[in-house]
Amino acid sequence: MKKKKMYSEQKVKAKNLSETASFLIVIFALLYTAGWSFAYHYFSHFNVGLSALELPKENYFIYSYWVVADNKGILFFGGACLSGGMWRLTYMIQQRAKQSSTQLYLFLIILPILILSLFAVSYHLGISTADRKFKIQKKNFYSSYPCIEIFITHGETPNKLTQSLTSGCYRQLIQNKDKVFVFKPIKSAPQAEISTIVIPISQVHAMRLLPIHKHCN
Repeated sequence: MKKKKMYSEQKVKAKNLSETASFLIVIFALLYTAGWSFAYHYFSHFNVGLSALELPKENYFIYSYWVVADNKGILFFGGACLSGGMWRLTYMIQQRAKQSSTQLYLFLIILPILILSLFAVSYHLGISTADRKFKIQKKNFYSSYPCIEIFITHGETPNKLTQSLTSGCYRQLIQNKDKVFVFKPIKSAPQAEISTIVIPISQVHAMRLLPIHKHCN
């Protein structure tokens, strides 16, 4: 009898562990989706794709924090309603599944639809947060991005572009191991679409980040 009880307790613990692991996997997948959506749509405002940026995958979880922080009220209310509804639905179906398999089949149909809906919401929250962050940057004339002077290796690029890059009017968007991405906001046309220049690190002789922001025409 004692062995049977221990086996039953172990079975319950294993089931709870499995359910917890499944829940955490879904949560991490939702966060990844939100972060990826944010990054994709934010950098698209600079006309840069994620494949060119080569961002580390863990960065998407950092971006997802901004999505969560920007929508914490909606997420808290939605999460509370969803958790309560899911718990109630699961409880009702577990109680009735013994009498009718129809309830179980209904649950198996509803659950994937619900999960897909969560991913759709996560994706769209990433879009709205990205658009909002970019509008703030544009309004503040991209104050979060430092001015940069880039000195190109002699003979690698046209002379006119080389002189422009050393003017200090460009901002550093992001840099990875192979490339540096810079853009030049125009003070006289703050609403103009951003054009980003991608410079291979192999062509860069030196870079200097400036302590002040230059507003160039």
